[in-house]
Amino acid sequence: MSRLLEGPFAVLMTPFMGEGIDEEAFVAQIAMANDTNISGYVTNGSTAEYIQLSLEQQMYISDLAARNKAPDKKLIVSACTGNLADTLRLCNHAGEIGADAVLVCPPYYFKYPSCEREKYFKQVADLSPVPVVLYSVPFFTQEIELDVAFRLFEHDNIIGIKDSSANMKRLMHMAQYTEGMDISIMTGTDDILVSALVGGCAGSLTAFAAIYPREISDLYAAVNKGNFYLAREIQYSLMPKLREADSMTFPRGYKKLMAEATCYPFKDKEVGE
Repeated sequence: MSRLLEGPFAVLMTPFMGEGIDEEAFVAQIAMANDTNISGYVTNGSTAEYIQLSLEQQMYISDLAARNKAPDKKLIVSACTGNLADTLRLCNHAGEIGADAVLVCPPYYFKYPSCEREKYFKQVADLSPVPVVLYSVPFFTQEIELDVAFRLFEHDNIIGIKDSSANMKRLMHMAQYTEGMDISIMTGTDDILVSALVGGCAGSLTAFAAIYPREISDLYAAVNKGNFYLAREIQYSLMPKLREADSMTFPRGYKKLMAEATCYPFKDKEVGE
């Protein structure tokens, strides 16, 4: 088994400066994590407020990440849109900048039936020049049903799933089903990180890997060494910060913590701006 994705991936945030992007602050979060043991970065995810960005801005951000990441770090580019053409445009750009994978959520706004969403993922995987990671994020769009995910895992260009449901039952079923396959089951939830790793997840794509890359790296090291007590203690030390982040409108709480970690403002973009 040779899974392409393993370990903790830092979901990068977008610091806004008026209508534009604070490039210096964006690069600062990468510099903070480059010399840690995280596996790589994710651009334009939910915590990055990609819905507030044009496709051109999303591609600009991915370019910045590709240029500033350490050579040993992988890059996953989010290609989440409401239609096939824009998703493929982001996939093609990911290929141009040498990204390792794209993260693709179900098409959203309209509640499409599962058969149409499955067809959508297959079309993206057929045409994307880089491998596809499915993104099940029921907080914002429809969940990818287990039977649909299991069928999609058979596609040669689909290499895993980021599951942000915080549902250990789902994660355990996917981990068991894909045992021995070149498929990475990745949690998108920092709150259950230890449980997910012990349960068979290959890694995670989360905001706290960007805010606290050393702590998350230490947690992984403890799990890999079988020191589950230490891993749990690290997890527990992060729980108050998670509650603080989740007490605010998403993702403002996470950006507040990132501002404290980097000493950059990490301003969010208000809806009316």
